[in-house]
Order: sequence, then C-alpha cells, then structure tokens
Amino acid sequence: MTETTDGRAADAYVAEEIRSHHALMRADLDRLSAALVDAAESGTDPAPARAELTEWIRTTLVPHAEQEEATTYPAAANLPEGRLLIAAMLAEHVLIRRFADLAARTQDPAAAGAYGRAVFETFSSHQAKENEHILPLLVEEPTVSLAELMAHGHGHGHGSHHGHGH
Repeated sequence: MTETTDGRAADAYVAEEIRSHHALMRADLDRLSAALVDAAESGTDPAPARAELTEWIRTTLVPHAEQEEATTYPAAANLPEGRLLIAAMLAEHVLIRRFADLAARTQDPAAAGAYGRAVFETFSSHQAKENEHILPLLVEEPTVSLAELMAHGHGHGHGSHHGHGH
C-alpha cells in the first residue's frame, strides 16, 4: 500500500468512528429529550428529566460542537466545496444552543419538552449532513488528513471517547 492509500484508509476508519459516535449521541439525545416530553405529558415532575438533558447537553453536545469548530469545520471551510456548508453548519450550532437554552430555562414543562425535541430534531439533521457531506469531503480531499485532524483535536476516534468526541 502506498502512503496515500494508508492515509485514506485511516481517514475512512476515523470517519466511521465519527459516524458511530454520532449515532450514539443521537440515541442518547432521543432518549433524554423523549423523557422530558413524557414527564411533561404525564404530569410528573419534569425537573429530573430536564436536569439530565441539560447536563448531557453541557457535558457532551456542547464540547462535541466545540471540537468540530476547532478541527473538521476549519478544514472543510478551507475547501471551496465546503465553505458555504460550514457557514450553515455553524449557524445550526447557534440554533441548537438556543433550543438547548430554552429547554433549560422555560418554566412551562410542555415547552421545555418541545424545545428538547427541537434540539434532537435539529441535531439529527445536522449530524446527517456531517456524516453524508463533510466527512466524505474530508476523506476524499488529498490535502487533508482526517486522522491527523482528530488526533490533534483531543480525542475523537482512536479509542478515546472521553464523554464527547468528534
């Protein structure tokens, strides 16, 4: 194998790890946001479900977004094919944070549940674009090493999922 082929294989492997991590995050967010809706609809105290969702957003989702903003997003934004997509993805990070803040702060349990589900739905769409557009763009770009980006980006892939990743 040539060095380029080895590099592409490593990048493809890292991209698959990122996709797997996204799937786990999506499942967690689905469960946590649904629990908040269920609490609101059943009339039980939504505070524990809201606290669990808010903590997960603070410790998992926000660091995940920050790491993307420091690693894969700048690399993709430097490519003509990625510039506009990354601008839109950054705007979605703002929207996800806004919905998360509303879920945490609103006093109405039903509204909190709705905002929690808005975080989930927006993240679902967002990570699909990362998986289907950004990762392939980076894997196929010969001037970018996704494996190196993630190695320097503190811990995605390579077996070190310390609470967030990507």
